[in-house]
Amino acid sequence: MAQDERPKVQDDDTIDTVKAQAVPQPHHRTPTIAFLPPPSLFDSVATTGHEKAETAWWKTFLLGVLAGVYIAFGGALSYAIGGQVPQTEAQNPGLQKLLFGAFGLSFGLALIVVCGGDLYTANTSFLSAAVFEGKANVFQLVKNWVCSFLGNLAGALFIVFLLFETKIFVHEAEDGMNFAKDTAILKTSSDFGATVVKGILANWLVNLAYWQATGAQDVISKIVGAYFPVLAFEALAFEHVVADMFFVPFGIKLGAPVSVGRYIVHNMIPVAIGNTIAGVFFVALPYALLYGNMTSNISSHFSGLLHGDSKVLPKSQKAVDAGHHEQAQEYTL
Repeated sequence: MAQDERPKVQDDDTIDTVKAQAVPQPHHRTPTIAFLPPPSLFDSVATTGHEKAETAWWKTFLLGVLAGVYIAFGGALSYAIGGQVPQTEAQNPGLQKLLFGAFGLSFGLALIVVCGGDLYTANTSFLSAAVFEGKANVFQLVKNWVCSFLGNLAGALFIVFLLFETKIFVHEAEDGMNFAKDTAILKTSSDFGATVVKGILANWLVNLAYWQATGAQDVISKIVGAYFPVLAFEALAFEHVVADMFFVPFGIKLGAPVSVGRYIVHNMIPVAIGNTIAGVFFVALPYALLYGNMTSNISSHFSGLLHGDSKVLPKSQKAVDAGHHEQAQEYTL
């Protein structure tokens, strides 16, 4: 008969802990950061800007083509949904604008953020942040801006051509076709200054969307971070140069009485100016002053000037000081 191998109960009713089996403990996962705080977010943006600056020009162009394609997909969706409700637009224009903004460009930006792409309007802040932090130079900034801008234009026009060839908006979505033509006319009818301001407001929101997506650490959060600012700018009818690379040419292709020259002069140029101003001065610069090295560099520079530190004096001032020092030596001889 087998002996009982269970732990024997001692006289004091305690169990022999030497033979007791350890109870498995649950594994606790280390909590992950779901979203970068603002200082870390700015550092991530500047680092990404550095990586973009180091990218070969043809890769930047190709990434720009992809971004232009994705934004054009979003614009086409806006026309197919928000542009297909003329009765709603007449009776409840706010609801129509919500539909136009809710289903469209935010989808395109989500594709860029998740799948990859180089959006000129986002690069206005990313490359500027890298320059402000000393991680890129002006030449690299210009190279990136030019290549991504041209790539965005090529990608958007490619979708304009393909979408027109489907004849969807000619035979199956006539309301969307009419809306597209009216949009092309409207976007090339504002005066230059008003269009610049619309460009500033649009890219201010678009860059905040892109920064929020950059700060998010999972796919769902990235999409949500990009969604609402883009919805806002589109519903408010602000102007985004890459989105308009699809909206206006597609309206022209469908028959809107707008020339290419009018599109360039009355939309592309002023919108690009406004978008660039927003990315550089309204997004990148404030956060560079708040969380980057600019403030400390400026403070140390002026502190050195006040205390006569020769390391921060201009070269001309150093030469003058050297001359005074030589004169002082002559007087003491």
